[in-house]
Amino acid sequence: MSALSVEGLSFSYPNAARKAVDDVSFSIEKGSYTALVGANGSGKSTLSKLICGLELPSSGQVNVSESLRLGMVFQSPKNQLVSSIVSRDTSFGPQNLGLKKAEVELRTIECLNITDMLDKALSSTSALSLGQTQKVAMSGMLAVWPDILILDEALSMLDHESRKSMYEILSYWHKSGNTIIHITHSLESIKEADNVIAMEKGKMIFYGTTKAFFEDAALVEKIRGPELSPSTEKSYEKKETALSFDDVSFSYDKKSSVNNISFSLEKGSLTALSGASGAGKSTILELAAGILENDSGSIYAASRPVLVQQNCESAVFEAFAADDVAFGPRNSGVSGKKLKAIVKKSMDEAAIPFEEFADRHTSELSGGELRRLAIAGILALNADIVLFDEPTAGLDGYSRFKVMTMLRRLADEGKTVLFSTHKADEIAFADREIYIQKGRVISTESENLLEKTDFCDNSTSNKAALVQQKPYAAASMITGLRNASAKLSGHEKLNFSPVQKIPPVLRILIFLLLFTLTLAFRNIYLNLAMFAVSIIYCVLCGFELKKLLSAQLKILPFLLFFSIMQIVFRSALPDEIHFTAWRWFSVTPSKLIFCLSSLLRTYASLGIISGFFVSIPEYDLIDGLKILLAPLALIKIPVRYLILIIEIIFRFIPILIDEACGIMKTQIMRGALGKSKTKMQKIKAVIPLVVPLVIQTIKRSNYLAGAVTMRGFK
Repeated sequence: MSALSVEGLSFSYPNAARKAVDDVSFSIEKGSYTALVGANGSGKSTLSKLICGLELPSSGQVNVSESLRLGMVFQSPKNQLVSSIVSRDTSFGPQNLGLKKAEVELRTIECLNITDMLDKALSSTSALSLGQTQKVAMSGMLAVWPDILILDEALSMLDHESRKSMYEILSYWHKSGNTIIHITHSLESIKEADNVIAMEKGKMIFYGTTKAFFEDAALVEKIRGPELSPSTEKSYEKKETALSFDDVSFSYDKKSSVNNISFSLEKGSLTALSGASGAGKSTILELAAGILENDSGSIYAASRPVLVQQNCESAVFEAFAADDVAFGPRNSGVSGKKLKAIVKKSMDEAAIPFEEFADRHTSELSGGELRRLAIAGILALNADIVLFDEPTAGLDGYSRFKVMTMLRRLADEGKTVLFSTHKADEIAFADREIYIQKGRVISTESENLLEKTDFCDNSTSNKAALVQQKPYAAASMITGLRNASAKLSGHEKLNFSPVQKIPPVLRILIFLLLFTLTLAFRNIYLNLAMFAVSIIYCVLCGFELKKLLSAQLKILPFLLFFSIMQIVFRSALPDEIHFTAWRWFSVTPSKLIFCLSSLLRTYASLGIISGFFVSIPEYDLIDGLKILLAPLALIKIPVRYLILIIEIIFRFIPILIDEACGIMKTQIMRGALGKSKTKMQKIKAVIPLVVPLVIQTIKRSNYLAGAVTMRGFK
């Protein structure tokens, strides 16, 4: 029995030179497991979106058997989480299916347990590593119990043990009679499937059994790419140190992330940084690059390291591919033919050929192509110490081989290269490995790497050449944004206060009443009374008076400006005293009282708002609103749309802040934002963030809309 069939399916993106999907036809049997393979940009993700109805085909059609539910886990896990709390995100789908509360809770617990994320049920989704986020995305989709589950590189960010666990989950799901379509580049994943569909440049070039696929040596080689040869440079030799960590520690929101990390890297070495998802690998790389400030310890380097981020979408922010790669050299004053030569060389080295991709819109690129472009942008800086965070995640076999051989070539040229990875053959390809577990160095291939005296034992000339690394000046902006994101997302715990003992519904009602009263009164004495009430309310909510006073002083100049405008345009009462009069400008008692009253109302209302949001987490607000709006739902008013919008806003704003942080990190390393001293210079420096952030907002909105649709919201 056919679960779905595709007939003559074609699709083109606007202004694209060729079709993303070109006349594809096939049928998938119910209960089968199909691997969808092909190079980056071959049309796999687009095909999956067409199957799910998230894109409309230019021609052809998709037929899905009646009553079968489709579910899709996207390539980028952060794009599909709806709630800011892990358990609430997993329960979103079952709630949309109209299940009873007990059944929703049971499914939530079961799916989080399946993905080994039950211990993170009450955690903020923004506090997770990318690998953990991928697990939560999987649990959220499994919770709707899809008959046809489509995975778009959904295991690419997971460590070996987590992937092994996920294969067991997929095997169980398959044996339960469900249909699986797994988009992958991994031969390990293909072996789990019954059938294989291979695509190339939008066309289907193979559809058959997994056995037939592996019998076609040429096709296997095309998908796998050349194999990596283990490094023969395994013996430790005393060489010139290029980068050294000396008892470095760092914590996010008072929660330890890395502890007393010590190691050193030699010039011309290629080192793999390994460990489970969430072990602290990305944090170590960002500390080395100077976009995070360590809490203790010291980092020494021969020159400023640069970093290719794990989230490649945030690292690409120009409209055209070549312009994005040119961003860094251009900031260094390079232009003309020299700039073009640097861009061409960097793109060719990163396996994203200049001739083919230079004029391509970055919005049209696949996930793998974006990753290679992000690598090219960092290569263009020609730094001596280059860091890569999961550089091969989501890449096809040939692209992975080219990127890894490029890392080797950089090391052979005398550059110091450190990259994080979960893949065993990539670890073997490196000269040595540093293994991280729960923020600590557990083992390395050379015990000398663990010795804290390693840096101190270097020669005098080498020691003099190393400089203690300080974070970029603009890194404080990232820290500020990260703190704001933590508060908005619930990552940062709220201070305990008396108001938090009150049920959410009552908290909301009290807030609405007080807020209305602050704006309703016009009498100066009542305004004074409400101002006093707002201060008491803030104290009871746990809002520090020092912070409240600081916020009020910051907006005072703006309020005084508007007060002057009110004095200018407001008419005086008949026969009242004029303290001063100059042409059409006059100051009278009624005008002063009106201005003071406006000032008090503004401060009182802002105080009430501040106190409310500091005392109510997002989940309490949502729960309270559901109860308050329940009567409207009884009369068929679709209040669930309002609830969803509010929930998405709470989730979306931190996402955009994190997006801005990602863009800023890359721009800082590429020479932007770092030279800003005056306020005007800082404002000008931030302007380049606006356009890419707007573009990313639109892209994120589309992704989120697709995720909501896939999880049963109608």
